Amino acid sequence: MTDFVSEPDRSSLLRPFYPALDGLRAIAILLIFSFHYCRLTWDVEVWRWGWVGVDLFFCLSGFLITGILYDSLHRDDYFRNFYIRRALRIFPLYYSFWLVLLLLTPILHVSWSHAVLCMAFYVGNFFIAGAALHHHADPSLVFFHSPFHGGRSHTLLINHFWSLCVEEQFYLVWPAVLWFVRSRRGLLRLCLIIFTALPIARLLYIHFQPQMFSQGMLYFSTFSRADGLLAGAGVALWLRGPGGSKTTLRRVALGLTIGAPLLLALSLALEKTRSGMPMNDPVISTIGYTLVALAAAGILLLAIESSSLFTSFLQMRPLVAIGRISYGIYFYQLMLLEVVYSKDHFLFLRSHHLLVMIPVSMFLVTFVMAKLSFRFLESPFLRLKPLLAPRPGAINDPPPDSAPVLLTPETR
Repeated sequence: MTDFVSEPDRSSLLRPFYPALDGLRAIAILLIFSFHYCRLTWDVEVWRWGWVGVDLFFCLSGFLITGILYDSLHRDDYFRNFYIRRALRIFPLYYSFWLVLLLLTPILHVSWSHAVLCMAFYVGNFFIAGAALHHHADPSLVFFHSPFHGGRSHTLLINHFWSLCVEEQFYLVWPAVLWFVRSRRGLLRLCLIIFTALPIARLLYIHFQPQMFSQGMLYFSTFSRADGLLAGAGVALWLRGPGGSKTTLRRVALGLTIGAPLLLALSLALEKTRSGMPMNDPVISTIGYTLVALAAAGILLLAIESSSLFTSFLQMRPLVAIGRISYGIYFYQLMLLEVVYSKDHFLFLRSHHLLVMIPVSMFLVTFVMAKLSFRFLESPFLRLKPLLAPRPGAINDPPPDSAPVLLTPETR
């Protein structure tokens, strides 16, 4: 039986939406963008950690989606509404890309492999490591021949779609888990059990499959990157229980935000051998992903506490504007990398000391693309949510050109 908590006993921190989460999305996408662009221009250690932005996105998704699902367990249209609303948010941009690619195939001679088709159907993340071992084609690269460059071969980089695959697989499974378990305490216990088992399972995987680990299998696999999703889900379920208060939230948030990174730094300091990229380091790939997820959960808790300076910072208009279209920014940003950092362009820019302009200029280009995409492609579908899958008490998505940027928990 579902142990819904009566309204007076529920945490006072629950709200229809949290405006600061748009700023948190902006922080996440800026971290990811810096990982892809800034580290190629200035190869310093700080940019190598930008990949943690993906874990921040995972934590946000786990938090928002679990809250929506748990609050809808009593509804007859539980599954129908959830999947319609998710499809209206995610599919228009994603499958518009694949449709355009299909229409351009006769002109650009796009090479369609089975691996690329796997990425189109949200399972390509399981094939990236195998491609590195030459077991099959690479799902993260789309090959085509440009008629404007003498038929020269080019690649379109879609490696970042792996995280979209992870989230979509989570959306496929997690609603059924909540539906069958229902109990908030039971769901919290389940999150804790899986969360604890994940680093142990990764350690065993590294021991028995060292070759696959070296090619990044643990980084791209849903089963090994669920820490952030589960951490966010745990936060959502915890806030829906009795006894939540701002004081308790601050203590837990600061403990996670400070304690997890310190423990990770200590673990790395004690490590005898280090790999090139932090995300593929043995320590990171075992307990590291778990500690990063805990830190992300702590940052999330700080963001939903409305009276903090951190929350005020996250509600600054530039951050909110970026966070609002973070899905589009994430979607487009890596596709331009191959063109910008081609050998000829790279050498020309380096000789003219213009490399420092690449991250800034490419972010502006990506931002404009995402802005146009959100207004003309995504927003018409978002406006269908209240019509096709209404949720009583939900706050609708704003029109694309609205001045106050207040988004629902489902906007990303």
